[in-house]
Amino acid sequence: MALELGRGLAKRGQTVSYITSAWNDGAFPQRLRESALEHYTLPIGFISATLTMRCLAMTFEQLWCWPKLLWGFGRLLRQERPRHVVHTNWHHLLLLLPLLRNRRDYFWLHECVPHLPQYRWAFNLIAQRVEAIICVSHATASALRDIGICDAKIRVVQNGLLAPAHCDASSPHNPDALRVGIVGQVNPWKGHDDLFEAIAKVAQAHPAVELHIFGKGNDAYRHSLERRAGRLSIATLTRWHDYVADRVDIYTAIDICVIPSRSQDPFPTTALEAGFFGLPTIATKRGGLPEIIEHEVNGLLVEPHNPAELAAAICRLIEEPELRARLGANARVRATTRFSQQRFLDDFESLLALSPTTTTTAAYVSL
Repeated sequence: MALELGRGLAKRGQTVSYITSAWNDGAFPQRLRESALEHYTLPIGFISATLTMRCLAMTFEQLWCWPKLLWGFGRLLRQERPRHVVHTNWHHLLLLLPLLRNRRDYFWLHECVPHLPQYRWAFNLIAQRVEAIICVSHATASALRDIGICDAKIRVVQNGLLAPAHCDASSPHNPDALRVGIVGQVNPWKGHDDLFEAIAKVAQAHPAVELHIFGKGNDAYRHSLERRAGRLSIATLTRWHDYVADRVDIYTAIDICVIPSRSQDPFPTTALEAGFFGLPTIATKRGGLPEIIEHEVNGLLVEPHNPAELAAAICRLIEEPELRARLGANARVRATTRFSQQRFLDDFESLLALSPTTTTTAAYVSL
């Protein structure tokens, strides 16, 4: 989303540059170069509370580089003289705390903050030093209020995307072989276990159903899912695609998108992308998902950790093609109107009070 924002603002005549971490795999800086977006590199990382050798070594290296980080960031501020700096990581904000200034610095928050004492302390400290915390969803904003952040410091700008040039999802080749897709990291909090259990139930009534899994993650967890698929007798129904870069290749290969999140997903991009392709989405009532998916309007909402309810929703879309078509059509309209890149950029420009002559530095620090 940081790349989406920078590209969009640059096209609107803003001067945008990025700050990336010296500790990265090179992928994000390469994407910045391909987009002709200027970027600087600073030794900005994490201070971890985890007492493992790897984390302790990482923390020691960051503390050793901290004076260099402050000097480098200060030099960039004097050189660029940005009107605004948009930060995307709270760990980095704590490291830069001495140089933060109200009216210039903003924190763009992409997570639902846990209600824990350490987060209350850290985020209230940050809130005192930034102009505002920009939340990607009302769920994210609500989590901030729960840890004591006042409304005066909270803004909500829901993400938006540039519509793909080709976004016509193909029709199912067999009415009974509905292609169910899950897109994103393959990790336990994404709810893959619940989806596997649900597919096993669906297959009893609709044995031609297919499960398509897009994304990579923890290898041990994937192997556990493969074993579970064998035990549930759905291995032959499961298609593993790993990471696929082209959204067209993903969303034209499935008929519905399922987001069975167990965690408080702040504002899943997958739900927006599926909408642009006219796909109905079945999602859990977690985090920002109910802000994207309206039950029986552009998708179906189910309770988390509930494979039986998830299976019933999938069966319903198999058995009611008219409902599936109506939800998909509504999903496309909702995506192109409420979650467009234009609306997203308009909201950001309005919040930052930008004009065509404004110089904006968007600070992005890669993980």
